Amino acid sequence: MFFFETAVVDESEVIAQVGGKALVQPSPVCFCFAHTSADIRVDVAANGGTSTIKTSVKAAVADGLCACEYLNPSGNCCLPDIHRAVKNAQNLLHQSVAHG
Repeated sequence: MFFFETAVVDESEVIAQVGGKALVQPSPVCFCFAHTSADIRVDVAANGGTSTIKTSVKAAVADGLCACEYLNPSGNCCLPDIHRAVKNAQNLLHQSVAHG
């Protein structure tokens, strides 16, 4: 359960959970466009180790179409988080190819 002023919100009513409470819903890496780590892993695997998600988010940020300062709980741009998620996905892909 989450508490907001006088309201109580059940986990089933939440679109995405963040941080330590992210046990049920996936925690986004990109809050503006709702991309999760799982989305990025699938994207990297499907595109031979590159990420179309990262490319599209970078373009959207350059066009001023993000709202990280409002949507990201840290108040920061999500591109560094996306970059880390892509690197992790690439490492996992390389490991699975090496052991496959």
